[in-house]
Amino acid sequence: MHRITLGASDEGASRYSGALAGHLDQVFRSQDGDAVRARVGQMFCDHTMALVNARAELDTRISYLRCGRGVSITEMQYGADVLIDAGRLENFYLVQIPLEGRARVTLGGREEVFLPGSASVENPVEPMEMFWSRDCRKVVLRYERALFERFVEIYLGKPLRDAVRFAPRLELTSVGGQVLVDHLRSALGVLQRDELPGQSLPPLFETHLENTLMGALLFLQPHDHSADFMGGSGSDTGPVRRVRDYLEANAHEPIDMMTLAEIAGIPVRTLYHQFQRVHGVSPMQLLRTIRLDRVRRELLAGDSGVNVTSVALGWGFDHLGRFAASYRERFGETPRETLQRRRAGLT
Repeated sequence: MHRITLGASDEGASRYSGALAGHLDQVFRSQDGDAVRARVGQMFCDHTMALVNARAELDTRISYLRCGRGVSITEMQYGADVLIDAGRLENFYLVQIPLEGRARVTLGGREEVFLPGSASVENPVEPMEMFWSRDCRKVVLRYERALFERFVEIYLGKPLRDAVRFAPRLELTSVGGQVLVDHLRSALGVLQRDELPGQSLPPLFETHLENTLMGALLFLQPHDHSADFMGGSGSDTGPVRRVRDYLEANAHEPIDMMTLAEIAGIPVRTLYHQFQRVHGVSPMQLLRTIRLDRVRRELLAGDSGVNVTSVALGWGFDHLGRFAASYRERFGETPRETLQRRRAGLT
């Protein structure tokens, strides 16, 4: 038995309050790559795993708890820099919460870097690749797709046509992030109580914990059905979808809120609130994120003549200091470090 701690006492998590603490049984430890890949495959899905440094040695540790039929909680670390290609998850959703170290997740072609204080959210239908640093340790919540989507359908009052697509980043400083951590801490606190032999729970209470964790994800993390849960003017996601598609296709063009409101066919204020409900950010914040992604793509694909300033200015970032800070916050490295890594052939 060992303790998980996630909170303000962690150096990388000092930006947010609250803590996640509990006891999980260590169910697996190995330094053998084939054994690790097989065990992780049993718990999640078939995947490929490669050491970044072929001479490095794994020291993989996995602890695990099940919370009802629909949710499981895993703490794990690989103990070496590894690259994972999981493909499409197919049968489950994931929430991955780094406790230590650094992770990089590419979901559906979009790359994000995660440090303690943020979590990644993955859906079943977009291909996923990951990098775990040697010191990366995570709590991973697995939500069984069939049960979770049935849970969503009950609240929607209609069948889902496809998987729920969540915003890929959950900041633990946000209200939703803190509530999810609180629910997870409570679940672990109950599951590890000494008076519960074998960590078994009455089925009704186990179902309650399962529903609490599913509800926390559904209602607190933005997704493509969020507006359906808000009622009123927020129920029509068509304008939001049109604006999002326009931003993706025209990020290289000058864009303002008046233009976006015309595309949406609704007032600026209504668009702002609907967009915030669905995506958790304003249209202009999403545009900045898209442009940061495009800058990174150019830096990683560029030749020796590429420089950070020209690329940043080309994507509309006229305040280079603010741009560099935003870039580092999103990707965990400066633009110049990205370019240096590209030139060194380490992409």
